[in-house]
Amino acid sequence: MIPAGGVEVAMLEADHLPAVQVMVNGKGPFRFGIDTGGQGSARIDSALAAKLGLEIIGQARAGDPSGRNTRITNLVRVESLEIGGARFEGLTAGVRGYNERQLGQPIDGILGFGLFEQTLLTLDYPGARVRIERGELPAADGREVIPFRMERGIPSIDLEVGPLTIAADVDAGSMGGFVLPARLIDRLPLASEPRVVGKARTVSNEFEIRQAALKGKVRVGRYDFDGPLIDFQPIFPMANIGARVLRGFAVTFDQKNRRMRWVKPA
Repeated sequence: MIPAGGVEVAMLEADHLPAVQVMVNGKGPFRFGIDTGGQGSARIDSALAAKLGLEIIGQARAGDPSGRNTRITNLVRVESLEIGGARFEGLTAGVRGYNERQLGQPIDGILGFGLFEQTLLTLDYPGARVRIERGELPAADGREVIPFRMERGIPSIDLEVGPLTIAADVDAGSMGGFVLPARLIDRLPLASEPRVVGKARTVSNEFEIRQAALKGKVRVGRYDFDGPLIDFQPIFPMANIGARVLRGFAVTFDQKNRRMRWVKPA
């Protein structure tokens, strides 16, 4: 249930994730990250699920797009989630131990992209605001309003990287910028040989990230990025656009019409 005028709340920080205050079954508030690369409606930390006494209604396999090292997680019933005046009811949430390793800022759960399928969701990084409202975006023009696909429940666009056009997920849950599969290294003009700059961790994998500057441009709609750093990862089959790029924009997602709008403040 979305109020006629929509809702706007403060965008909090949870490491690289945008986050908001959420009421769960009328209790809280709790801090939940928003992950456009997260399938389904919600996932909840195991400690919070136990604290709230959430009913276990099943199990599911959880992992990442690599398909490696999947695990079994419980599913619980959530009667309602409230963000500001926006209320979502009758949900099923996966249970994960988000704070077991005590890395970074603690969170109580994740709001997946599917939660917002009937709304316009705006992640306004520069303005530090999150908006949830009714309506739809204008027709895609390929410049400010971009069409996207959702084959895996995640928004994916055509990304122009130098001479290549690559399918890339728009993934607020990725801490990188432009992240490509390592198999593309030999097909791109790079300023140097990629070097290891760190490790990345998902729910089921850990791997090295290599990085090099592109000799050329990356284009997202009407926005050009000249000579950007490109991260290369070895296990995922797709590219993604992560927080390091998204934080410069207000991005609005219209799932019903498969459109997104990118606006960069002056």
